[in-house]
Parts: sequence; C-alpha cells; structure tokens
Amino acid sequence: MEAFNSGGPEETEIIGEKLVQKYGADRIFCLFGPLAAGKTTLVKGLARKLGVKKTIVSPSYVLLREYEGESPLFHLDLFRIQSSKEFVEAGLDEYLLEPEGIVAIEWADRIEDILPSNRVDVNLELAGKDKRVIRTRLVT
Repeated sequence: MEAFNSGGPEETEIIGEKLVQKYGADRIFCLFGPLAAGKTTLVKGLARKLGVKKTIVSPSYVLLREYEGESPLFHLDLFRIQSSKEFVEAGLDEYLLEPEGIVAIEWADRIEDILPSNRVDVNLELAGKDKRVIRTRLVT
C-alpha cells in the first residue's frame, strides 16, 4: 500500500496523474471514500495524464461518461446503484472485463463482491478542510 497526502484539489489531480504513470493506462481504478473526498477530482488527474481534452464531470445521474484521449477513459459513478445485481442489470459489468483504457469507478464499494482482481483500489480519506490522505493498493 502506498499513501499520498493532498493539500487541495490541484494536488489530488497530480496524484491521479502519478497513478496512471505507476499503474498504466489499461487498468481499473476503484475509488472509495465519503462524499466530497475528491474522487471526481482524482479522475480529473487520470484524464489529464491520458490527454483528455473535455471537462470531467461526475456521471452521478447518467452512471457513465466516456472520454477520448491517448487511451479512453470510462468514468462510472455508482452512487445511485444499490447492489451488484442492479449494476449487472444496467449492463455495466462489461467494464469489469479486460479494460482497454482506464475504468475509474466511484463508489466501488457498492459492487465490491464482483470487483475483479488486477485492479487498483484508491481510498480517499478526509484529513481536514482541503486535506486528503489517498491510499492505493494493487489487488492481484
């Protein structure tokens, strides 16, 4: 497990970029943490490292947003999903197969029982007004 300290949104985005450098662009990143922990902000850093030009916004209401860059980015937000069954019924389970690009899953704890191995778990913890502790772990 590796830990990063962030003093604000810009640092959280930089950590996202570092995660792409470390783990590669064909990877599932499972993001865990409470509301306002910086999950979408971290995804902005993943996107920037991939060369995505569009503005990254949370896909809370649509569940999934796809972005084109040097590699594609598939950004899922499962806040409105209550179970793995609901996730599968929505047809989103195909994103858990071998990714071609980055799959970033906010609220991954909602489907923890079906998450694949060979993923990166990213836990974002509140540590003050703008401060975050971000812990990463490669699951194999």
